[in-house]
Amino acid sequence: MSTYAIGVDIGTTSMKAVLFTKNGKSICETSVDYPMYHPEPQASEQDPDEILLAVITSIQRLLKESKAGKEAIRFISFSAAMHSLIAVDALGKPLTPSIIWADQRSEPYAAKLKETNGLSIYRNTGTPIHPMSPLAKLMWLKEEKPELFKSAHRFIGIKEYVMYHLFGRFVVDYSIASATGLFNMHTLS
Repeated sequence: MSTYAIGVDIGTTSMKAVLFTKNGKSICETSVDYPMYHPEPQASEQDPDEILLAVITSIQRLLKESKAGKEAIRFISFSAAMHSLIAVDALGKPLTPSIIWADQRSEPYAAKLKETNGLSIYRNTGTPIHPMSPLAKLMWLKEEKPELFKSAHRFIGIKEYVMYHLFGRFVVDYSIASATGLFNMHTLS
């Protein structure tokens, strides 16, 4: 029996899944688009459940079109657009939309952080202080939506959201963590 790997890329406006042989040859590719929402000035959001459904749909199409049985899949690898932020409850249900990299509502908080201890944060995390970073978005949520902030069980990105709903665990990799402004690159914590 042949064995395969699936690569899933969760992008800003669409996601793509590709089936590869064990030698890295691309066998089949599928993609699904999803919208971006702008409910107020400077806001750029997405529905995490629309993206989760797109991932599931694309993988199902990939398996159907390629006729590869799910037993032949050895692993799935995920990549995603960085800098998204979703507040979730203890069951992983979203309390906010996915606030994506293009959202600029945290700009005043990023500017304030840059003036105070931005250099120290940058030296520890390697992430420049910018409104797109989850650190600035967390500051914005804490100040602008304090009740929502307090009710959140955790704050995650879209890749973690998808992984949790597919595999039942909250996990983050170094590449996504390193873009949050919260990950110490020296201690890997």
